[in-house]
Amino acid sequence: MGQSPTNADDSRSSRVPLAEGFDAPSEQDWLDLVSKVLKGGDISRLESTTPGGLRIEPLYNPANTSEVGLGTPGEAPFVRGSMPIEGEAPTWSLRVEVPVADASTPSELNDLVLEALERGATEVVIAADDALLGGVPLDAAALDGAALDRALSGVMVDIAPLHLRPGGDFVQMAASLAGVWSRSEVDQGALLGGFGADPIAVLARTGSLGQGIETALTQLGDLARRTAEATPGVRSITVSSVPFVNAGADEVQELAIALSVGAAYLRACAAAGLSVNDACHQIEFTLTTDADVFTGVAKLRAARRLWNTVATACGATGRSGAARINVRTSETMMTERDPWVNLLRVTAASLAAALGGADSLTTLPYDLRLGEHGELGRRMARNTHLLLAEESNLARVVDPMGGSWYIETLTNELADSAWSRFQQIEAEGGMPAVLLDGSVAEQIADGAVRRFAKVATRRTPITGVSEFPNLDEPAPGRAETNSSVDTTSGSIGSDNAGTHIEPLPRIHWSQDFETLRDRSDRHQECTGNRPTVFLVNLGSVARHTARATFASNFYAAGGISSTTSTLGSTTGFEDTETAVSDAKSSGADLFCICSSDEIYAERAIEVATALVGAGLGPVHLAGRPGDLEDPLRGAGIGEFIYVGADVLSILTLVHDQVGTPELEG
Repeated sequence: MGQSPTNADDSRSSRVPLAEGFDAPSEQDWLDLVSKVLKGGDISRLESTTPGGLRIEPLYNPANTSEVGLGTPGEAPFVRGSMPIEGEAPTWSLRVEVPVADASTPSELNDLVLEALERGATEVVIAADDALLGGVPLDAAALDGAALDRALSGVMVDIAPLHLRPGGDFVQMAASLAGVWSRSEVDQGALLGGFGADPIAVLARTGSLGQGIETALTQLGDLARRTAEATPGVRSITVSSVPFVNAGADEVQELAIALSVGAAYLRACAAAGLSVNDACHQIEFTLTTDADVFTGVAKLRAARRLWNTVATACGATGRSGAARINVRTSETMMTERDPWVNLLRVTAASLAAALGGADSLTTLPYDLRLGEHGELGRRMARNTHLLLAEESNLARVVDPMGGSWYIETLTNELADSAWSRFQQIEAEGGMPAVLLDGSVAEQIADGAVRRFAKVATRRTPITGVSEFPNLDEPAPGRAETNSSVDTTSGSIGSDNAGTHIEPLPRIHWSQDFETLRDRSDRHQECTGNRPTVFLVNLGSVARHTARATFASNFYAAGGISSTTSTLGSTTGFEDTETAVSDAKSSGADLFCICSSDEIYAERAIEVATALVGAGLGPVHLAGRPGDLEDPLRGAGIGEFIYVGADVLSILTLVHDQVGTPELEG
């Protein structure tokens, strides 16, 4: 066996000098190599943008990295984390939501709470806000002190922090939980958790706030003051961006809205007599992450810097400006179709939360959008979290993405953009004002339209839905949606009548493609078959396979199955007569010509003319038409399918032409 070096200098000198003898590469060397790969194309082709419009460069270096002081972990401006590091880096908490709507009795709710705690959760949220919408077995209003006692029986409240997501009647729910704590005989100063008061989020999500927004803010301030006095380890206020993100808010809008809501709650606390420092300690943020890992990391780092700026401007001192951030993986990325892919999405979102320095994390179950929410979904959500926390060693490194030129630049640009948007909201009267006048909803909707357009063209692909769908997958059971929310307009701002606005929508990026899949399922129920496209493959396998494969995947995104004859799949059609004969005998609803550009120039017009002449159609062609577009359209080609085409519009048109039934609601 070899001997180990006896000191650090010997260790360094024993390393193999792998880099010696090579010239240090320059940025231009890199650009030249990339240009070769792009065959002389402009490197700008590699640029992209985030949903919020921030540009992502293909290469980052010190020259294009903005310099902003990062500070040290646990110190202002808290970009690198909210907590100072002493010894081992702290692991984020595993926070599990237990929806009241999933239980019919307090005892069943207790079973769900204990299941979560016994199987890895370190914090529990009693999510009662959905139950306030009505139509569920257990009414949240029934969760008085006695019922909540039963629901939390066996929970060691001095070890497991308890949180509420109470909906509009947060005062009553807070009193119920405070009663549970007081009857536990645990030192009130040792209690951890939160009451979750967030009336602005409730109003945004449901469109209604019974006590009125001004009264609700007054109640929030009073609750914060009482909580600070009685249970200083408990946070009474949550600033949740979830309803806004569920409506389509991008990362810039999310941070700006959260800042403005936080500022409104600080004002309410000040009006109730709390100092700025005490008010800051009463507030917790709930932000979201999705499968875009790097943007998620930058968002959390930027959020801490921005909140410290707000808090400091209001007079906070010391570590009072350190935001406590709970991350909840995004609902908008979750799909009904191929729900197993949601496991990967949630893993990516959880990774972003961990790398971004979340204080706690809620991982949503893969079956969130299915009709049956099972134990397997809850278990996989917890275990995804536990694997990252316990087996990946992510928590052993403080701010692991810090120092990356890309991440630092993205963090700074996101902070700057969100701050500008925040200033606009404040100049217009703050979040209550822009929520009541509908302007924030319009801005979110405008951004969502742009993002849906990218989904429609598959520039933002959705695996298992718009890309690589599984048509043999059974139709999923759909989670019931509540239709009893009061969306009628009322006397806005009137405490007597409450506050009523149009609630923000609840969207999913996959919803339009999934609607087409639903139409396909309905067509199959009515006719025994899905809408079908016959691939008219011209020329040899080498000539037609690439575009035939593309076409099959393209149509499958809309629930349209692909077929061709044995001749068409093995050798391709060499003569027009055979192609038309086999296409006609297939009984297909749609026909797509697939081959190379060279063969299109020789035969596409002839084949299209023959297909249309035989009474077959619609007829499509796989690939960009180029100079042949006019003669091909004249021959009867209705649509051209290619990378970047509006997939959703084309497939919707096909369904309309085929006559698949539209779905109600």
